[in-house]
Amino acid sequence: MKNTTAKTAAAARLRAPAPAILFLALYAALGAASCAAAPPPPWAASAADMRQAFPDDEFIAQQGRGATRAAAEADGTAAIARFFSSEVVSRVVVLERAWTQDGESGGRSEIEAETFVQAQMRLFAVRHAPDAYFDRRQGEWVAVAYIDRAEAWRIHGPRLRQQTESFARLFEAAGGETDPFRRALRYTAAQDFARSPDFQNADGMGQLLFPARMDAEFADARAMLAALPQRVAAARMNAPVFIYVPQDLESIVQGAFSRRFAALGFPVTNDRAAAAAICLVTVEEGRRQGGIGVSYFPQVSATITSPVGALFTFSAEGGQQAAANPDLARRRAYQALADIVLERFTLRTDF
Repeated sequence: MKNTTAKTAAAARLRAPAPAILFLALYAALGAASCAAAPPPPWAASAADMRQAFPDDEFIAQQGRGATRAAAEADGTAAIARFFSSEVVSRVVVLERAWTQDGESGGRSEIEAETFVQAQMRLFAVRHAPDAYFDRRQGEWVAVAYIDRAEAWRIHGPRLRQQTESFARLFEAAGGETDPFRRALRYTAAQDFARSPDFQNADGMGQLLFPARMDAEFADARAMLAALPQRVAAARMNAPVFIYVPQDLESIVQGAFSRRFAALGFPVTNDRAAAAAICLVTVEEGRRQGGIGVSYFPQVSATITSPVGALFTFSAEGGQQAAANPDLARRRAYQALADIVLERFTLRTDF
């Protein structure tokens, strides 16, 4: 009888919850209720509240969503990347139109530059707001990724300053050049630098991060950039070129060089004394007699000089041009050289 009573009492104690277990269960229930009742952060209510929490003049901020908090933060970072990418693309396309209006055909190269700028756009100083929350109605996490403009500027500013100073040196060197054709080439070098992916990336990121500081700290460089298209066009127009081709066929090669210089913005003159530069073109026909017809292996070379000396050279080969009729083969040879000149001849600024 005594043993039966003891076993009954022990079983009762096992069935009764311990005070510690009761406390933990109560704590968990209260915590769950508190989380369920916790309101979303202030920035989640509307777009206006988002801007109030992250003012546009201080932050670049984007919301992200995902199945987990990490996924939502990654989505927010991706949204910032898309923001930068779309802004850079729009900016480069506008500049491309302006360059085309200068008279230089370069659409393909500008599209390549645009793609390169997008690929090289690297995000930095991206942070995530600590108050990400779980949206129970949508069943997903919501987070904010943001860039503090002032913090990012401290990182990006030195790089932008280096690029800007390099551009300013090229621009000022062009302005101080006394030889008209060299001046045009120096302005072209400044223009090429301003179009380069490195400069466009640095300048574009600066404009997006802190346009006000860009205008304040880089006012001189901004003025140079604004003046550059007119300076380039004026310098080229004031540097006429005289083209001399001692050996040609019906001016085929000379016509090709004339069209290329005109496309690059340089007038072509028939008055050698009035020219700022001389383009001396040498053609080697490379004629070979075959068993049935004639083959030509033409070559062309050009030297561009100004009163200060030789500036740059150009050379190309036209490949084998053959025909049973010698006159037809010779015409094909000259036309092959002309096609190469129209496709490949451009300015060189590494003098």
